Amino acid sequence: MTNLEKSAKKDTVSMIVTILLYGVGAASVPYVWVSNLLGGAKEVEWTVAFLLKTLCAVLPVYLIFQFGFSNMFKISKGKVKAYLLTLPAFLVMLNNLPFVPLIMGNMSINGTFLQFLTYFLFCLSIGILEEITYRGCLLPLCAYKCSRDKKGLFWAVVISSALFGALHLFNLLSGFSPAVFLQVGYSFLIGLVCGFALIVSGNIYLPIIFHAIFDFGGFLLGEGLAIGVLWTMENVIWTLLSSIVLGVFIIIIFIKKDFSLVYDDWNLNRVEQSLEEK
Repeated sequence: MTNLEKSAKKDTVSMIVTILLYGVGAASVPYVWVSNLLGGAKEVEWTVAFLLKTLCAVLPVYLIFQFGFSNMFKISKGKVKAYLLTLPAFLVMLNNLPFVPLIMGNMSINGTFLQFLTYFLFCLSIGILEEITYRGCLLPLCAYKCSRDKKGLFWAVVISSALFGALHLFNLLSGFSPAVFLQVGYSFLIGLVCGFALIVSGNIYLPIIFHAIFDFGGFLLGEGLAIGVLWTMENVIWTLLSSIVLGVFIIIIFIKKDFSLVYDDWNLNRVEQSLEEK
């Protein structure tokens, strides 16, 4: 057992605070400033963001291994059924793509292949950094403070997602905007869905992909790769109904599936037993 693994169990709250502070700092990496020095083109900005954010994910990856959570980087061939159970979570993220506005003619795509390629890398880097930090490190740390059963795991997902969402309140430092509170809300929901995907699949790769897909659809207008109106009445109704249906499926799966192996995979029981022996 590493010293960091011992610290994660003995002083979990301090470790959680450290992870949160690091997440805020990493999210603030000045990729726009760097890209401006290099000419300021959007393709450059997204590429720089990909490089810097991915680099910032190195430390959380190291911590995951030190904490004993490294099994979430393994892909088990025997978990095909588990991957299929994450399909509702995948569809929730995919649903953030503006299918309805595009079909109804309320939006249109506006960008080159190179722009979309670098934009995808940008979205992927957000998924890599935030999922490794908040689902890979934070969620298991929260599980330390909860009971070793399905109820405890549920609260670990909720608490870690709430903390992830609350961090977006820092955006108010740039000026008050009601949109910030919307960010807090959907970030909390992203955390719930990605936390579910991590627990069911057993690996961190699916949450990273799901998060990247969600951001790919969500930032199209803001990043200038689409023009038009996103939140039409048709899209609001479709998003609401589909989210409810998929949410019900996710809840049913969570209730029915046995997650007891998660504690062994993340070595949570090993840490507890080792400390008790001492």
